Amino acid sequence: MKTEDSGKGKYNAIKQFLFRPGKDLNPSVIEYSSLGFQIALTILVFLFIGIWLDKKLETKFIFTLIFTFLGFVGVFYKIIITVKELERRKNEQKRNQ
Repeated sequence: MKTEDSGKGKYNAIKQFLFRPGKDLNPSVIEYSSLGFQIALTILVFLFIGIWLDKKLETKFIFTLIFTFLGFVGVFYKIIITVKELERRKNEQKRNQ
């Protein structure tokens, strides 16, 4: 059975999010959200290094492929390390409570 008050909770949550977005934000959310930026930046940096080396050494695209692959490997390594660290902190906080 719906009450008149049931819809207000959703609107209050949206209102709180829009006008106070960082008030109740968990620090791990910020660390997880920064991973996207790190992924994009790392891959782009390695891609441009590969392109630069291909132009400098007058090769077709071998360094671009190698360095892009190295960028992906580095990104996946960083993701695994970050997720493990955040899970460790989360478990540590649970034990301390």
